[in-house]
Amino acid sequence: MLMSAYDVNIKRLGLLLLPTFLRRPLMTSLLYAVLTPLSYLHTRFMIFRQDAAYRLGHNGQVCYLRAVLNDTFDPELRRITVTDTAQYVGVLFVWLREEAQGMLVPHRDAGTMLLINRRGFGGVSGYDFVVNIPLEMRGLDESRLKAVVNTYKLVSKRFAISYF
Repeated sequence: MLMSAYDVNIKRLGLLLLPTFLRRPLMTSLLYAVLTPLSYLHTRFMIFRQDAAYRLGHNGQVCYLRAVLNDTFDPELRRITVTDTAQYVGVLFVWLREEAQGMLVPHRDAGTMLLINRRGFGGVSGYDFVVNIPLEMRGLDESRLKAVVNTYKLVSKRFAISYF
């Protein structure tokens, strides 16, 4: 691993900058007590820098969006997928009230994808991609999921969340 210019051991640097005749146990303890808040701020800065590098390294491509969603919500099993709605052409999305979930049903006219939900007819496919989440993750915080997807997707793209 490469040594970063920001990777500094604050306590060691403080001890090295202390003159040799002052390097006694009492003085080093006092020095460490003074440097502890600075060390805490440096740790927070390094975490922020790592998070910023992660955000800059991922964009709206499907592979990166899927990676971010799996890193955030399902790091062990990585079951979250992102699919294009073009594969759902000729399919109806029906909302089942009793089960409180949607279901894909084949449609006879393979022209468009129709959306039927509890409010009635939703029109022709208004989504560009679908985020597929396993049923085992049903209790997931959807507002946080939407925030993560909105952070990384292109502004002009629309998405839906589907549980399978």
